[in-house]
Amino acid sequence: MKANQSQRLINSSRKKVLFISYLFPPVAGGGVQRSSKFVKYLPQFGWQPLVLTVKEPYDFYSDDGLLKDVESNCKIYRTFSIEPMKWVRKLIKKRSQKETEQIKNKFQPKKTLKKGFLVKLKTYLFIPDNEILWLPFAVWRGWRIIRKEKPEIIYSSASPFTDHLIALILKIITRLPWAADFRDFWVDRANFPANQWRLIIDRKLEAIVFKYADQIITATPLMMEHFSKLYPDSKLTTITNGYDEDDFLQTENLKPLEKEFRITYTGIFNKEQNPQKFFSAVRKVLDQNEDFKKRIKLKFIGQLDNPGDFENLIFFKSLQLEEYSELVLYQPHKNVIEEMFQAKVLLLLIGEYPHSKGIFTGKIFEYLRSNRPILGVVPLDGVAADVLRRTNAGIVVGNNNSDKIAEGIIELFNLFAKNELEQSFRRKNIEEYNRKKLTSELADTFFSVVNEMNLR
Repeated sequence: MKANQSQRLINSSRKKVLFISYLFPPVAGGGVQRSSKFVKYLPQFGWQPLVLTVKEPYDFYSDDGLLKDVESNCKIYRTFSIEPMKWVRKLIKKRSQKETEQIKNKFQPKKTLKKGFLVKLKTYLFIPDNEILWLPFAVWRGWRIIRKEKPEIIYSSASPFTDHLIALILKIITRLPWAADFRDFWVDRANFPANQWRLIIDRKLEAIVFKYADQIITATPLMMEHFSKLYPDSKLTTITNGYDEDDFLQTENLKPLEKEFRITYTGIFNKEQNPQKFFSAVRKVLDQNEDFKKRIKLKFIGQLDNPGDFENLIFFKSLQLEEYSELVLYQPHKNVIEEMFQAKVLLLLIGEYPHSKGIFTGKIFEYLRSNRPILGVVPLDGVAADVLRRTNAGIVVGNNNSDKIAEGIIELFNLFAKNELEQSFRRKNIEEYNRKKLTSELADTFFSVVNEMNLR
C-alpha cells in the first residue's frame, strides 16, 4: 500500500533520491519529458532529486528551456561517457541533411544511408544499447554520490536500458531500495535487433532487473500487464505520462486560422510509426474533394524519418503532397505547444508493431490539454484509443487501413466546414494526467518502498 499524505507530513524534511537518467535536459525530445517533470515536482512531495546523467549524450536535440525548468529543483551530476556512436550519427545526420535537400530537388537517393554491417556490428558490441559505455563512469560517480548524499532510494528511467544496469549494480553494492521505471518495452520493443543471441542475453538482463528491483513502474497499464505475466513475482505499478499545466500558461490567445484546415503532427516518424497509410489517405481525399484541396494544410514539426532514412520522405513526395504541407525541423518544446494550439486537428499516430496497443506516445497528453480535436491513427483496441474515447478528445480510425483513415479525415473536415469541429469534442477527465498529480504518485511509491525496506 502506498504512503499517504499523513506519512509525508511525518517525513517533513525532504528525503533524497538518486535519479539515474541518461536522457535529461538540456537534451530534448519526448523521452526526456517524463524524467524532467518528475524532477520538477518531486521536491513539492518530500523528495530531493540527485540527478545522475551524462555530460554529452551522443546525438540528441537540445532545449535550454527544459533545463531552466528543473535546474533549481535538483542537484545535477554530469559524468563523462565514451560515445563511439556519436561520430557515426553526426556523419549520418550531416549527409542526411544534404540528401534531404537533393530529394526536394527531384533527386532519388537510396532509402537509407545506414550501412547494414555497421548496424549488425553495433548490435553485437553494444548490449543492451549504445549507451553501455557510460556504465563504468556512472557507477563510480553514483557510488560517490551515495556515500556523500546518503539518498534513501535509487530510481532509474529507461530507455536507454543501461540506466537500469547502472542502478542494478549500485543496488547490489549499497543495498538501497530501487525503483525501476520502464517508459518503453525492453526485449519486446518493436526495433529490438533481429538476433537470437541478443534475445537470450537481453531477456536474461531484463529478468535480473526484475529480480533485484524493489518496485517496477510502467508507463502504461498494458505494459504492466505484459510484465506481470513474464515476471509474476515482481511488484508493479503504473504511472502514466502526462501534461504539465505550467507549459500551457499564456496559450489562451493562440487560435488556428479560421479558413485553414490544418492537421499538425509533432515528433519523428520512423519505421515503426509509419505514416505512409496516412499519407495515402490524404491523397485520396485530395483527389475526391475540391473544397478540402483548397483548405487543407499539413504541418509536420520534427522529421519524416530517422536521420539517415528517407523512405517516408520519398513516399510523401511520390504522392505530391508538398504543396499542401509544411515541414519544420525540431522546435523547442515551448514552440511545439504553441503549434498545437494553432492546429485545427492534431494527428496521433501509433504504427503496426508487436505490443503497439500497449503504447502511449508522450504527446497524447499534451494533445489532450491543447483542447484541439485529435485524429487517432492508432490500434483500435489499444490504450491510446481508450484514452481518446474516454476523454472525448477526437476520433479513432485504426492504423491499418488507409480508406478508414480517409473517412476519418473527411468526418473531421465536414465538421470543420460546418463550424462544428471544436464543440464536437469537449474534453473530460483529463486531470488525472496532470504531471504534478502523477509526481505525487511517484513520491508515494518512493515512501512506500522505503518504509517497506525499513520494516524488513
